[in-house]
Amino acid sequence: MKKRDPEIGDLVVCTVKDVRDFGVVCSLDEYKGKEGFIHITEVSSGWIKYIRDYVREGKRIVCKVLDANPSRGRFDLSLRRVNDHQRREKLKEWKNEQRAEKILENLSNQFPGKIEKNAAEVLEEKFGTLADALDFAAAEPEQFLSDLNNKEWASIILGYAKENLKPPMAEVRGTIKLKHNSGDGIDIIKKALQVGERDGITITYLGAPQYRIISQADDMKMAEENMKKSGEEIIAYLKKHGGVGEGPVKE
Repeated sequence: MKKRDPEIGDLVVCTVKDVRDFGVVCSLDEYKGKEGFIHITEVSSGWIKYIRDYVREGKRIVCKVLDANPSRGRFDLSLRRVNDHQRREKLKEWKNEQRAEKILENLSNQFPGKIEKNAAEVLEEKFGTLADALDFAAAEPEQFLSDLNNKEWASIILGYAKENLKPPMAEVRGTIKLKHNSGDGIDIIKKALQVGERDGITITYLGAPQYRIISQADDMKMAEENMKKSGEEIIAYLKKHGGVGEGPVKE
């Protein structure tokens, strides 16, 4: 269920309201009417000459909550402690939730009086977020209705989900280590990685000698099997051409 206030360690989506010499005032977009403050030392690592080189009014950012005092309405934030991956994932999650809220609003307008006023709260309590509720409806329609006691408004939401949403893909990630000490070792590793590529498999470079294999499939078992097969084919090719490899190790 959606929290009334962010907690220490949470990632939050913010919009910059006021940039000052010593810090930044932000609105907390997921918590209506709440604001947070980023001290200049938490804007970026290292010395900052011009704070506006990093943030400007109206910019949407992702921050980490360092301290929370809801009774005083005070939330201390950090921008520099959020890496690119965390920022992308949090913005994706936030946009999905915004979209889900809009879908529920449109269904309420399309079926006046049919969607209960507390439907959003019920869905959040049952499934965590509205976006997760819609995903669950698309993936497990019968269980979705059962969990909501076959209420009429649940059937309306289910009808939308079945018609417009695809069930979410299962995803698994693993790390693989690849080494080749010859002069053309980099080219051989590149060719080995190409051997492991296929539909549903994405391979990214983490830093020598590590690579990440991301496998997506209809279910977790298939995703894990595809990742394992991809890793085995990569290492087999590399060993055949004088290299060594380990993994993939599930993250």
